[in-house]
Amino acid sequence: MSIGKIQFINEILTEQMNHWMLFPLALIVGGASRYLTGDGDAMLLAWSLCGLFPFAFFLIRRTAARLVPFVLLHLAVAALSVLVPVSFPAGRAVCILCAMGYLLYSHILRLKHDELFSDGMHLPAGVGIAAFSAFFVHYLEIRNWENYHIIALIAAISLYFIVYYIEHYLNFLSVNESSAGFLPAAEMFHSGMGLVLAYTLVGAGILVLSSQFAWLAGILQPVKALLLRFLRFLFSGKAEEPTEKIEIPIIEELQQDNMEEMALPEATEPFWLWKVLEVIAIAALIVVISAAVVLSLVKLFQLIRQYLNLHFRKERGVETGDTCDFREKCELERNPEKKRQSLFSALSPHERIRKLYKKKILSSSPGLSEEDRSCMDIYTAKEWERKLETQGMADLYEQARYSNRAVTGADVKRMKEACRQQGRP
Repeated sequence: MSIGKIQFINEILTEQMNHWMLFPLALIVGGASRYLTGDGDAMLLAWSLCGLFPFAFFLIRRTAARLVPFVLLHLAVAALSVLVPVSFPAGRAVCILCAMGYLLYSHILRLKHDELFSDGMHLPAGVGIAAFSAFFVHYLEIRNWENYHIIALIAAISLYFIVYYIEHYLNFLSVNESSAGFLPAAEMFHSGMGLVLAYTLVGAGILVLSSQFAWLAGILQPVKALLLRFLRFLFSGKAEEPTEKIEIPIIEELQQDNMEEMALPEATEPFWLWKVLEVIAIAALIVVISAAVVLSLVKLFQLIRQYLNLHFRKERGVETGDTCDFREKCELERNPEKKRQSLFSALSPHERIRKLYKKKILSSSPGLSEEDRSCMDIYTAKEWERKLETQGMADLYEQARYSNRAVTGADVKRMKEACRQQGRP
């Protein structure tokens, strides 16, 4: 199996591991909706379909090279989240937020980190989310949902160990890529992956069987009875005697007459404080979701702007090794598409020195050779200073163009004097 196929499979497994580690959050929403409105389920099918979104976004990152098709394809795939079959409104909101979250993460990988493959969640984070969800659903007294938490967590743990092995295998190959000796990479992968799958499947089976408490209690009950008989036989030295049943007297509750004035509300009506807390919790949840959406959009726009600025700089810059040198654009012909600068920036000392530099070069262009005229954007300020014999012009220009030092009006006057020198054109 080639390295590309292994990376492709590892990406799919990593996406599914992250997706099912977040499944308890969907169970929290489904349980809360069922508790408050009576309409809600575990949305297992809907969450499984939502697991296709990260794979679709991975294919888009892999194939779409330009920014506009990249963004449009992401939006088109995210729009399919409204077609996911869900039986209650809160579940549909979960599917939409899930698609938007994967969309934002895909943009961060591409625009900010320039990465193709996603990172896996840490196992303690997944276990913590599952534990919190199980406690919350149990607090809402929703029965028969324990297996959803257990099976999803066991599946995520199994995928975690498989992904852990594949990532370390790929890291080992990258470290030993420059090795001159023969490396049996294929044999290492097949043998190691076979052992990992075997141990992972056995461990997952043990976890699944041990999590079924009712089934396990039925098997362990005879073992428990046999062990108790054996212990009684050892400590008593006699045959087993029937144990006497001790009757515990039931003490009836006595009503107190002095508590009639402080009567508690009926069980059917919730206490008014719980209603207030419920409204506060719903409002806080709406505020948190709105803030998360706004921050996500702002972050997305910042990433797009950063990507466009970087792309623009790469087009204008002349790359030399590990550095990028931005030369002054001294075109002989005017560019009609060039953006105009604001009045304040055009009157700053930095811009005035740059304009004097360009004006000097352009005014000397008629006396230049054909080779020099064709290399006007390539020569540096030092080279122009030697060709035009203008002492001090390069230092002032480099200070205004590249350094962080402040430029004053006196520097502008010095630049004018340097440009007035009648050197060789």
